[in-house]
Amino acid sequence: MLLNAQSPVPCVRLPPLLMSKLHSIVYTSASVSPMNSGDLDALLVDARNFNRQNEITGVLLHSGSNFMQCFEGPEEAVQRVYQRILGSRKHTDVVEFMNLPVQQRTFSDWAMGSAMTTPSELLALSTATWNQLSSELAFSPFTPPGLAILQVFWSMRQSSP
Repeated sequence: MLLNAQSPVPCVRLPPLLMSKLHSIVYTSASVSPMNSGDLDALLVDARNFNRQNEITGVLLHSGSNFMQCFEGPEEAVQRVYQRILGSRKHTDVVEFMNLPVQQRTFSDWAMGSAMTTPSELLALSTATWNQLSSELAFSPFTPPGLAILQVFWSMRQSSP
């Protein structure tokens, strides 16, 4: 089940972002070569260790060789992680959907949560409205529609048996 991307989901207003300096990035990419479950497990172990050391939280969704990742944390650490991702030769076709300051973490309990998706779910998430709001979003009481859909999708995955 997906939500209408045109109706923003309200979130709690926190103190001004200038005090928090949190940042979030969402992107999709494709692996250069097919990944088996062992490859994916190794990638997740490495990412979780790196993320814990850098106070990064987030989720990685995957369908075959296609991925969507959302990660968040202190701005400098997030940019360092993103440069590491962009420099990796393990994947290609990086498409950035969101790269902006945020007032709070969306996936605070996950050093790197992971879930398998169907191709249609990944397509729906990647075609959600991510950039309709301006840079003033960081000071808005609303979550970007695409991020709200991703959050609901993740919550549903976590409550599934």
